[in-house]
Amino acid sequence: MLTKILIVDDEKMILEEASESLISEGYECFIASSVDAAVEIVKDTPEIQLILTDLRMPQKTGADLIKIIEKNHGKRIKFVIMSGHASRKIDDNGIDLASYPFLRKPLDVDNLIETIDSVL
Repeated sequence: MLTKILIVDDEKMILEEASESLISEGYECFIASSVDAAVEIVKDTPEIQLILTDLRMPQKTGADLIKIIEKNHGKRIKFVIMSGHASRKIDDNGIDLASYPFLRKPLDVDNLIETIDSVL
């Protein structure tokens, strides 16, 4: 059975690039362009093992997503954070963002795959 990964970003190009790269490595990918859409996908697909999420998105942030998912599913789902900003400084909602693997955008595909492999 393929490992299921959810990619969450408001930029279509990032969703396409990350999903194509991970699919070519044998992962099954789901994509969402908002936190609300991501929460619905996790509800409908409980086998998701990892969420790759952007930090800064309209309405709700990656930190909001982590908080919602961990509240509803515990620590079962792993997270990798990505951002085009040099700093992880956002309204973190009490989440210790430093405890999650961090990727800078634009994504380096080799680094992406290496990070995902190491987390799983």
